[in-house]
Amino acid sequence: MAKSRDIENASSDLNNNLERDFNDFIRSALLELSSEFSSDGGDPVSPIDTGFFVSSWIASTQRPRPNQDRMDFAPWKDIEPTRKGEKSPQAEVNPRFINDIKFNFKPFSKVFIGNRSEYAARALASPRSQIPRFVQNDLKDLVNAIFTDKKPQIAVATKPFKGGTISPTGTKGIGQFADPDRTFVDYTNL
Repeated sequence: MAKSRDIENASSDLNNNLERDFNDFIRSALLELSSEFSSDGGDPVSPIDTGFFVSSWIASTQRPRPNQDRMDFAPWKDIEPTRKGEKSPQAEVNPRFINDIKFNFKPFSKVFIGNRSEYAARALASPRSQIPRFVQNDLKDLVNAIFTDKKPQIAVATKPFKGGTISPTGTKGIGQFADPDRTFVDYTNL
């Protein structure tokens, strides 16, 4: 008879899943805003001139203040902006805050995603800014992809190997996989 899990664990499991999904959502949104390339293959979400604006996205429980001047930070202080609505040849996209965020936000708490560059309002209003489209359309798709109870199981099948031999990943079959009369497919989970 199969052993069932206690129903008391359901609440903590749901809370843990919701917290993980919430933090995955925030991380994914930040990565999309901070990327030089759009995930759909189109224009980047954030406009890029010197790269400072696209590199200055942050998530916090406090409202981020747009008070950081590009001229105070290397390498952006040495990059000449084009001011023509196009990317400077020396543009540097290097997200400054993503690695410092702990991503331990609790569900139902206020989390602000904002930009620290002092010219954030002008960059948001830029004709090259895809941020309004991202907020109105793409965030909904991101929510639907992340907040689901059916997570995709992704595995890559490599070439088949005979039991009892060394697999393509370098492991020797044990237990049922040690049978030299059977052929198995090696899967690598992603």
